[in-house]
Amino acid sequence: MKINKNLCMLDRALRITGSAMLIYVGFFNTDIISNIVVNTLLGSFGVFNIFVALVGFCPVYHLAHISTYPKYN
Repeated sequence: MKINKNLCMLDRALRITGSAMLIYVGFFNTDIISNIVVNTLLGSFGVFNIFVALVGFCPVYHLAHISTYPKYN
């Protein structure tokens, strides 16, 4: 089964940038937020978004029938 990409390059770059910040706040700089559950959730969400950006397919976009990937015919 082939997964069709649904993220454009700008969307992927923004996700990587935001995810890097979430991973930093969630796992490395825990002084900003002292709640371990919130830190773990933020870091995990960041890791998930890095994976999504690298693959180019967002399952939430797929469920909502959204695509920022340009369609060339």
